[in-house]
Amino acid sequence: MRAPSPPRTLARATAALAALLLSLTVPPPAAHAGSGPGSLVVRTDRGWVRGSAVRDGGRVFHGIPFAAPPTGDLRWRPPRPAARWSGTRDATAPAHPCPQVPLTLLPDGGPVLPGESNRTGSTVEDCLYLNVRTPARSNGRSLPVLVWLHGGANAYGAGSDYDGAALAARGVVVVTVNYRLGALGFLAHPALSAESADHASGDYGLMDQQAALHWVRRNIEAFGGDRDRVTLGGQSAGSADTCLHIASPTAKGLFHRAIQQSGACAGGGGLTPLTLDAAERKGSDIAASVGCTDPTTAADCLRAVPTTELIRTTATGNVSLWAPNTGPRVLPRPPRTAWAEGRVNAVPTLSGTTHDEYRYFTALYVDLLGGGPLNPDSYAALIRLQHGSRAAAVLDTYPASAYPSPNLAYSAVGTDHRFACPAREDSRLYSSRAPVYAYEFADDQAPPFVPAPHTPQGAFHASELAYLFPSEALAPLTPAQRRLSATMTAYWARFAATGDPNAPGTPPWPRYTANGDGIQVLAPDRVGPTTGFAADHHCPFWHAAPVPRGAVG
Repeated sequence: MRAPSPPRTLARATAALAALLLSLTVPPPAAHAGSGPGSLVVRTDRGWVRGSAVRDGGRVFHGIPFAAPPTGDLRWRPPRPAARWSGTRDATAPAHPCPQVPLTLLPDGGPVLPGESNRTGSTVEDCLYLNVRTPARSNGRSLPVLVWLHGGANAYGAGSDYDGAALAARGVVVVTVNYRLGALGFLAHPALSAESADHASGDYGLMDQQAALHWVRRNIEAFGGDRDRVTLGGQSAGSADTCLHIASPTAKGLFHRAIQQSGACAGGGGLTPLTLDAAERKGSDIAASVGCTDPTTAADCLRAVPTTELIRTTATGNVSLWAPNTGPRVLPRPPRTAWAEGRVNAVPTLSGTTHDEYRYFTALYVDLLGGGPLNPDSYAALIRLQHGSRAAAVLDTYPASAYPSPNLAYSAVGTDHRFACPAREDSRLYSSRAPVYAYEFADDQAPPFVPAPHTPQGAFHASELAYLFPSEALAPLTPAQRRLSATMTAYWARFAATGDPNAPGTPPWPRYTANGDGIQVLAPDRVGPTTGFAADHHCPFWHAAPVPRGAVG
């Protein structure tokens, strides 16, 4: 067949180019008619989305894809770009959470955490979606952005469990993110490493989080956000993951401030990532448990395992952390090494814990699921089991007789060892390179998640979330607690905007220094600095002591 003449070829090429440019620059008539500041129809780089109006004049967009579905051959691969779509995509309902078992572990069948995902669980692997909550119109000003990583031990939870209304009311665009969880998000295996260009595997959940940050970089201006004022934050496992992104070379430039709530990784005593070898050994054991023992076929075999079987096999029945591993490009070295070498994304950080972190875990695993409260003998036996050669020193520092009950003694050990002192170590390390603002949430009457007849919950793990993200699943806040909530949202919003939480009308919050060691107390009856944190939590005793893996929920 004779080739077309050059003029005809040129004409066809010109027409094709014109059609392509038209498709990229001219929106569908209906979408274009409704677009603009404050519109419910917004154009992303993959297509148009239609959100919902909310009572305060803001908007919410649910279920926006930021990566391709990690299904079939894309299971256990780095996230790929989402496909483009035509027309206007409905963004008025949340997407499915990433696969996880329901956390309905209470004796009455209720969930142990207040999020909807904890009640329902999920088996849907097509889950890489995010949600955007915007304030009312901003008169054309670009607004600071908070990208929120949910907690749940890297095994549970969803971005849609978090209502960004209170922070949006303070002028922040809030983005909540789903990411792959459990084995689907963090499994390493020699067969998966062999097929990778980096000869590594694992950390797919961290890669998903960075893919969401890339989406924000490309798209958030269309929602009124400032792509140069992005705060990455999270609580518990989401906080530890934020800590890891600070140490990740592939996260450079994707965020400009960080918030860590009850999850450390860098200064010692917090989350310690596995090595690639250790992660691959763990992954090989998991593969064997689902019948994938042949190294030559393990990758295909694992991808054929039904989602329900995979999450059932890898669910531990408790909230122990799926730890990321070093070796993949996203995390080539441990965070502490990255800080020592100066290879970190040093940004202003707001970081803290709750005063009684571990009481939640004691109530759940000792009282509700473990057969009842501890007595002095069972408390000592548990400490010996968990702390080995250091147990005698732990019992001398935390004698049961010094606390109202052995349950509270055990809770104090877990709070100080796993949360309070590791967070302080992160703050001490970070403050050598960037501004740090450290806090302790200390409302001992915070609305509880679980019934706790033998362990008063106090300011338990995750109790501060209700003061930042409204939740109808919990008891309403009292007037004094609502005032504390208003102070906290003002601090968090100001930090997202400027890198400094000090806002007009709020009590001064001094910058943290290792020498001053001042930490801002956040309580209904007192908001202000204390220098007694280290002594209160026995941090000199715990300094440089090893922490069991799975320390962050």
